[in-house]
Amino acid sequence: MCGHVAIYYKTAQPDLARQKAIRDANKEIYHRGPDDEGYYENDKISFGFRRLSIIDIESGHQTFEKDNNVIIFNGEIYNHEELRKKLEEKNHKFTTNSDTEVLLTSYIEMKEKCVEKLRGMYAFLIWDEENQILFGARDIFGIKPLYYFENEDFIAFSSEYKSLLLLSNERSIDEEVLQQYLSFQYTNGEGTMLKEIKKIPPHHYFTIRDDILTIKNYYDIDYKTRNDISKEDVYNVINESVKKHLISDVEVGTFLSGGIDSSIIATLASKINPNIKSFSVGFGIDGYNELDIAKKTADELGIENIQIKVSQKEYIKSLPEVVKLLDDPLADPSALGIYFLSKEARKHVKVVLSGEGADELFGGYNIYKEYFSIKPLLNMPNKLNDTVNKIANIMPEVRGKSYLIRSTTPLRDRYIGNAKIFENKELKEVLNNYSDNFIYQNSTKSIYDEAEKRGYDYVTTMQYIDMNTWLPGDILLKGDRMSMGASIELRVPFLDKEVLELSSKLSLDQKVTKNQSKVLLREAFKDIVPKHVVEKKKLGFPTPIRVWLKEELGDVVRKTILDSNIDEFINKDYAIKLLDEHICDKKDNSRKVWTIFMFALWYQIFIEKLNIQF
Repeated sequence: MCGHVAIYYKTAQPDLARQKAIRDANKEIYHRGPDDEGYYENDKISFGFRRLSIIDIESGHQTFEKDNNVIIFNGEIYNHEELRKKLEEKNHKFTTNSDTEVLLTSYIEMKEKCVEKLRGMYAFLIWDEENQILFGARDIFGIKPLYYFENEDFIAFSSEYKSLLLLSNERSIDEEVLQQYLSFQYTNGEGTMLKEIKKIPPHHYFTIRDDILTIKNYYDIDYKTRNDISKEDVYNVINESVKKHLISDVEVGTFLSGGIDSSIIATLASKINPNIKSFSVGFGIDGYNELDIAKKTADELGIENIQIKVSQKEYIKSLPEVVKLLDDPLADPSALGIYFLSKEARKHVKVVLSGEGADELFGGYNIYKEYFSIKPLLNMPNKLNDTVNKIANIMPEVRGKSYLIRSTTPLRDRYIGNAKIFENKELKEVLNNYSDNFIYQNSTKSIYDEAEKRGYDYVTTMQYIDMNTWLPGDILLKGDRMSMGASIELRVPFLDKEVLELSSKLSLDQKVTKNQSKVLLREAFKDIVPKHVVEKKKLGFPTPIRVWLKEELGDVVRKTILDSNIDEFINKDYAIKLLDEHICDKKDNSRKVWTIFMFALWYQIFIEKLNIQF
């Protein structure tokens, strides 16, 4: 696990200027790789690399050169041993045991098609000196990040966009991204909060030839139901993935919450390594703490469980550092829990396994069960549907109103992923520059169109939305940034190519029923994991901001919103009204307030360039 920076020059630059640019940018991501650094430079390209040594510690240094090609690579290729054997059969020679050399050799052999053979998490760039081509790619899920910035002189790439900010003085807010952020709670799609900086999308590769950047999709996440998938198939593919994710030349641990996903990973990992350490975090408030359950799980597995409790003061103090690490604003309060958990784990191990991805792949979110409750009304005639919807929208706030609205509103008009903060209607109150052209439905339209073209059912369509929005935009972003902020490698065995290809073939009743989620996954592991977690209700990663906003945290949030220079964008009076309503228990506005607050704090740090401390 590492970080890197690359600058492709369109125009000639003095040697000293190029050297300073790449080294200054590389320093910004020191936390991603404190073990080593490396550089490669010529008139056309500059590479900078930060290394966190995990595999082939002695010989895995980067930048890595072979046959007139140079690579910088962040991630892990879990099938590198199989790929090495196939490449050796084609007379390729290897000088190291690293997956980096295997990846570069795969490019030498197959060029762009090499990405089709990879199983792992990755963001990499390769300079092909002979053909004067810069080639790079991002893994199929978006586990590893890659940003880029282009102007008339160069195209620059980095694992975190804070490095790119050193290469340009331009920092302008993308108001379309801002408007959609307030609904999604993260910056969805290829844009960022800054107009100048973009993301290479998951499952895409890019080339630069003759100064022209071209981005192409190389993998299609598709759902095609089969009727022969068994619980044994599910067990075997996940067990095999965990084995591969445990391969390391340093000690590996595992995160452990009270839920089934992390318990599956911990159970399988403990069978392979009975001495594995597990790590858990809580907040010491009723309803926001699963430490007792995690301890019980670890005890039954016979593994060590290291626990931490995060206080409100610690949470508040860490906020500026977390926002710096995130780059773009992210209004997911659980990110800070992962930050503290990663810091604690780093005292003991260098790699941790985590259970992200099981909900998206196997149908784990409670909202997926919504289909069974609204199914009776889904096939009403259009005229009747429209009439019921109009009546429901003007009804007073009574029981059943939400049900009628959800049942009669097309999924594409209301579902944008596992979280939604502000509706478009309320955004007119929040934003000073609201635009109907920037509504959140625009961001998901192409995904819905594709799902409709493929004939996906209701639940599969929701999964498809989450796989393309919520998973890379929120879940994987916070996992990467919070773990790398602590200089620790986070691995996610559920988010494996083979696991995805099996889970994408599950039938509806193997994913969710009226009363159960992750049906086949639970069935596959019900006799393997401790019994107390198999049927446990999903709690997620609870963080007590709802409670803390009525205490000291609320004072910090109020002051930050009022002090920040966001008046051009945000109606501060409305924001403070939401906070006051929450404090007075009129409404639970905690997530809405938090979303505005995180933008305000981000703005102070990244735009006003203030050194904020709480």
